[in-house]
Amino acid sequence: MGRIVVSAGIGLVSGIVSFFLSVAFLCFVLLAAGAVSHIRPDMTLTYKAAAPVAVLAAIAGFTISLVRGFRRFHPR
Repeated sequence: MGRIVVSAGIGLVSGIVSFFLSVAFLCFVLLAAGAVSHIRPDMTLTYKAAAPVAVLAAIAGFTISLVRGFRRFHPR
């Protein structure tokens, strides 16, 4: 039970961190693209694109930490 809770925490933190990092990166990309084309881009696109990235990162973080937790106590 403890491994699942720790893995869920790791998954949650990795999802949150990847969400904010992808929002920041996409803001810079949209600002650079807007500066080149002299338009003001829609910044809500960053949240729409960052949400699936965060979900995938949370699932990957949970799965990887859970597998590593089980392999630590049950080596081949």
